[in-house]
Amino acid sequence: MYRERIELLATGGLVEAHLDAWAAERSVAAGPWRRVYGKLKPLRSPWAVLVYEAVGGPTVRVRLLESTDDRAANGLGEIEISSCEDDPALPGLPAVLAALDEPVVVRYRPGNRCTVRGNVEDTGRYVKILTDAVDDQVEARARWDATRAGVLSFAVAEPHGWDGRTQSSWYGVVPGDSLLPHLAGPDGARAARAVGRSLGELAVAPLRPRASVDAAEQLVRTGRGLRRAAAVAPGLADELRRAGDALARAHQDLCSRPLVPAHGAAHMNQWLVDDDGRLGLVDFDRFALGEPEFDVATFLVELRAESSSLLLPYHELETAVLDGFRETGGELDEQRLGLYARHKQLSRVTRTAAALRPGAEQRAGRELAELLASDQSSDWMPASS
Repeated sequence: MYRERIELLATGGLVEAHLDAWAAERSVAAGPWRRVYGKLKPLRSPWAVLVYEAVGGPTVRVRLLESTDDRAANGLGEIEISSCEDDPALPGLPAVLAALDEPVVVRYRPGNRCTVRGNVEDTGRYVKILTDAVDDQVEARARWDATRAGVLSFAVAEPHGWDGRTQSSWYGVVPGDSLLPHLAGPDGARAARAVGRSLGELAVAPLRPRASVDAAEQLVRTGRGLRRAAAVAPGLADELRRAGDALARAHQDLCSRPLVPAHGAAHMNQWLVDDDGRLGLVDFDRFALGEPEFDVATFLVELRAESSSLLLPYHELETAVLDGFRETGGELDEQRLGLYARHKQLSRVTRTAAALRPGAEQRAGRELAELLASDQSSDWMPASS
């Protein structure tokens, strides 16, 4: 059922036609439309939530609702369109946009949060508008103070205050460009070692985030993704269940230990490099007391996915990351590192399975088959193990 609808999304132009009509009714200049986010919600209505943006135009939420009328939207169901500014979960968004010069919506997740970039008196700002009135500036200030004191060598965003009226958190801009070209070039090992050192510094820093995410919670999160993937790709349900069961058995062998500060999503796109070669780390939305192996595994799995674009062999860069971490953060638990690598690999499979793209189930099946085959080898384990 979902795959037929996804084919329509990819080839029919049905949503785009509705977006054009929506914009025309409001005399809004827009187009061409580009889909920047999509989430499949199996066995629910809406069955999919999408975000579209137009150059120089609005950012909009599209909800595809289940319908009893098979003719509705020619097979997609009812289509509901609204501007991100009208999201009832983010009532502070219009006021934030009005307070910024040249505001641009950077990342909108319907019903959850919206990140906006703009200027205040010619100074760049990033603003996160949240659904919950959770002031995250105390933790941001602690990270900023740690960088100024040299406890953390990498740059983080300077906090500029919490606005309770709009439920928004204001930040400065972390300077720099993408890390990937540096990793992919001849000095890739140096860049990789710097990432490892930075994650080690964070793990031993005197920071105390309010949230905590232990191994059990990571297992719960991965399990949710596996179940969602099985619902949209029933042909993979048995294999996904096998993978989840194997992951749960591996968790039984873990011993508890103290948690430390962890970024929680330290993948490739979170790292920047400025003109002086200094790293910057952004997006601390999942900052919590956790296990450093999760951060390291997150980065390594994403790095491995970029293997085809790397000048140096992947294992050389992997070794540099691990050595860099040991310089500042001490020894890593190889069992946990391998286990969290499997978490991240399975998460990639579940994202592929639930992607709103034709052929998603087939691609996810190939990825999953490779993972299950690797259970008989140590290929997915870190090089040091």
